[in-house]
Amino acid sequence: MRRLSNEDLFRHYDDELVLRLHAPKNLSDTRTFLRKFKEYLGGYPPSPQLAKAFLVQYSNRKPRTLYRYAQMLKGFMKWYGEPLEDLKIQRPKSIPPYTDDSQIEKLIHAIEAKKTHKGTIARDILLIELILKTGLRRSEVSNLEVRDVHGDFLVVREGKGRKDRVIPLSERMVAKLGDFTKRKDPNEKVFGLKPPSITMKIKEYAKRAGVKELHTHALRHKFATDLLEHGADLRAVQELLGHESLSTTQVYLSITDKRLRETVDLLEEEKQTTVSLELPAKVGKGEYDHPLIIIRDVEKPTWEDETKVLVSKYFSHFVARNEGKSPAVDISIALFDDKKRFLEGMHEIAIGVGEVLEYKPLLNRPERQYYVVCQYKQVSVGEENEIWFPYWITWSDISDKERYGQYAPMIGEKALLELLQNAIKQ
Repeated sequence: MRRLSNEDLFRHYDDELVLRLHAPKNLSDTRTFLRKFKEYLGGYPPSPQLAKAFLVQYSNRKPRTLYRYAQMLKGFMKWYGEPLEDLKIQRPKSIPPYTDDSQIEKLIHAIEAKKTHKGTIARDILLIELILKTGLRRSEVSNLEVRDVHGDFLVVREGKGRKDRVIPLSERMVAKLGDFTKRKDPNEKVFGLKPPSITMKIKEYAKRAGVKELHTHALRHKFATDLLEHGADLRAVQELLGHESLSTTQVYLSITDKRLRETVDLLEEEKQTTVSLELPAKVGKGEYDHPLIIIRDVEKPTWEDETKVLVSKYFSHFVARNEGKSPAVDISIALFDDKKRFLEGMHEIAIGVGEVLEYKPLLNRPERQYYVVCQYKQVSVGEENEIWFPYWITWSDISDKERYGQYAPMIGEKALLELLQNAIKQ
């Protein structure tokens, strides 16, 4: 390979790129960048020193752009047999923009206030609403055909990475799409707009609405943050967005993490919180006869045919509410599989009367294949011994009447609860 001219060398690598890069834009950008590298080399063979000297020319570019260029160059040099092992450029971790509902309202109002081309108002509003309710990329919206819209879902064909995926639709969106496409042919594009046209339209409407920072991809970001703010499962959001890696989806957690906001709010509620966590002056004798903390599942759907449902659809998350008359301390909540093996869990120091803890497992388990266990302790005033109280819910062997869980005495499940205690401490 080292005997080849640069012209032949880069031509051979181009064949490699065609096989490896599926996105047309990614392929085009990589070709353009490597063509500049070939011109920079002139008649000299590639080397790590020349490669890094070439990359220095782009050091004033945005961090994300510099990172992309470095990856393109490293890919070529690795293929050539001279890897850039000592070239370390960190991928920037930027937070997606947060879009308020008021910004969307202004955008819709700007579309409704159009004075010309009024026949496109309904189409443009539907386009905005569809992205907000499905998280489609602009290219996916552009490529969407009438035949891809079904009864209560749509199919994204050859999304990013040439991957298909299915996105459920609300009844309202089904009705609006059905009415909009009823006179269109099955192979016809739903909106009939190219990706750049979609970008320019939303940019122009945002400018008129006074929200210039709003762009097409921001609508997709809002879809993700709205789902997480409503307690959606992170892996389900990953699937809906079509993300290759869960870490890509996790960036939205930094925006929607209510625990961070609640933690800061403690500065304003310090006195109230201190009072609510105080132990009562006297604990009644009958207070240990029933569970203090109750776990329930949140919006757990029911399905007629469970064989057609993805695992991630079985549950979203759980809440543990203190329904007793006293605070609880050292609360552990964990997910176990049907073999009673610990999967993951969380721990909180205390939960006051009437307070709620949210438990959102990253792992999902189908029906009859999991336990959600809560264990906490309470100190009886005047006594030195701490008393552990276990409580769990499971769909392995209980009836519908007991679907909200059962209070579990230590007898018969001691090993399970000890396992929980040890697992949480690790």
